[in-house]
Amino acid sequence: MTAGAMIVAFHSLAFLLEAPLLAWSEQVRARWFSSAALAAVALSALAAAIAPHGWSLLLALAVYGPSGCALSVAEGLLVEAEPDARERTMARLSLAANAGDLAVPLLLAMLSWWGLGWRVGFEVAGAFAALLAIVHATAPDLDCASSGAGDDTEGPAPTIREALGLALSTRPLLGWSLACAMTGLLDEVLVAFSAVHLHALGATVGERSWALASWVVGGFLGLAGLERAAGRVSVRGLLVGASASTAVAVVVLAVTHSPHVGTGALFLIGLTGGTLHPLTKARAYAALPHRPALVNAVGSALLPFDMAAPIVLGIVAAQAGSAWAIVGLLVAPAGVALAAWRL
Repeated sequence: MTAGAMIVAFHSLAFLLEAPLLAWSEQVRARWFSSAALAAVALSALAAAIAPHGWSLLLALAVYGPSGCALSVAEGLLVEAEPDARERTMARLSLAANAGDLAVPLLLAMLSWWGLGWRVGFEVAGAFAALLAIVHATAPDLDCASSGAGDDTEGPAPTIREALGLALSTRPLLGWSLACAMTGLLDEVLVAFSAVHLHALGATVGERSWALASWVVGGFLGLAGLERAAGRVSVRGLLVGASASTAVAVVVLAVTHSPHVGTGALFLIGLTGGTLHPLTKARAYAALPHRPALVNAVGSALLPFDMAAPIVLGIVAAQAGSAWAIVGLLVAPAGVALAAWRL
């Protein structure tokens, strides 16, 4: 229950505040917005480190949630700095994110090895966030055509409500944002239910570790390939091909009785399914050019999907078995393929 409460606390305030904060960020300098958000991350992490009891820790994590919009602002600026290379930029950012996903657990493992507790982990996170806040505050403004403080557009700036209304009325943006949200099923959700499914197949701890490692390796290779292929192969072709191969691999993972075959399926899901997020997010940016903050605001509004999907799949796994929960992951490649066909 405590772990569940921490997850809810992390997401609840983010769901309420991220979308309006990102819409408002168009009216201020992006570097000041991101540095302020990173400062909030640092303060919340340090508050978590010194939290005297559970409720104060939940409060610190609740504040931490919406502060993560600093990443969205930075990502949007980098993508829109080269509008003709959105897919390549997203591939590079995803590679960097994957590297971070590997580095952070290793760092925490080192802290644990040295006999340091979770509070020190929060202190280290807060120190890194504070350093990044200084870097963002002192960095030059990136040349991006998105609206915001300092542009030369005549007339008053749109209100937050008007900006969000524009974004939510853009049908392609909604479609691609929903498809992008679905790709989240092929990340942590896939890892969790694959571990359960492999355990049900009788896989040892070592075999499960190798299987998940194959997914990580496949993800790195797929993103590296996407970075090279972007701009040379049609985006629709990449989306349809990756969706089809991912769907096949998910089915194989669901029906196999061999942990070794499951390992191969996870490698293929990482190789092709890992490209679906950067591709769909790039298409979302293209659906509303030069307004990256609004694109990310729409993505934040879909946070309930990320929160509900693991719960629904967990119920399916409990009632029908882990194989059917894996089958439920087909929603992701099917949704992406539909978006590629209709949008």
